[in-house]
Amino acid sequence: MINVLGVIPARYHSERFPGKVLQKIGKLSVLESVYQHAKKARTLDKIVVATDSEIIAKEANRFGAEVVFTSSMCSCGTERVAEVAEKIPARIFVNIQADEPLIPEEAIDRPVEEILKDKKILCATSATRIRLEQDLYNPNITKVVVDKNGFALFFSGSLLPFPRVYFVKDKPFFKRMEFLKHIGVYAIRRNFLLRFRKLPSGPLEGYEQLEQLRILENGYKIKVVIVSRDSISIDTISDISKLKEQGHG
Repeated sequence: MINVLGVIPARYHSERFPGKVLQKIGKLSVLESVYQHAKKARTLDKIVVATDSEIIAKEANRFGAEVVFTSSMCSCGTERVAEVAEKIPARIFVNIQADEPLIPEEAIDRPVEEILKDKKILCATSATRIRLEQDLYNPNITKVVVDKNGFALFFSGSLLPFPRVYFVKDKPFFKRMEFLKHIGVYAIRRNFLLRFRKLPSGPLEGYEQLEQLRILENGYKIKVVIVSRDSISIDTISDISKLKEQGHG
């Protein structure tokens, strides 16, 4: 049995930006860039691409990735990874978002290390400090708040937490507080991943369109590890342009 399997769930028909994982950043597609960065992670024993798209499968095969076909009925990436768990035996599955082309290896390794050292942790994910104040108001950047033990309290596309004390006094707050950006990597134990597929979706997941809220709404915990390097998510065509402006294309 594989110990840690990295899975890149990829679909073609994204609501905001169809075919975004096939967009080119320099010589690499977004999908290939994710795959190459994931290969640098030291904790992964194997990496596969999970998709229901022949177009994406063709691209993955082009650069040498193994493809696992999954149902088109999956409502989120974690459900797609759960289908892989039914086909490939592994102890821990790592859901690596297909639209984060510069994913740092520490964002993959740290959650895996956390889950390996503590058997009570069912799911672990990454976050990093938000460095630009403008990112606080970008709904495509998911924010997370954690408790004193590092477990997630809530995820949101909104400003989180809301700095009421500084708003009331009309004082600058960005440098006085720490805001955390969620990075879309989840290390999940196989048994819990299979259980996830059967969990009911709650209203918060529906409102925010964030699959990790299904875990919290059903009373389970997500461990959050803070990493030093950021990861850029491709949500719009302008995100591709920004990466090229920064010298990545």
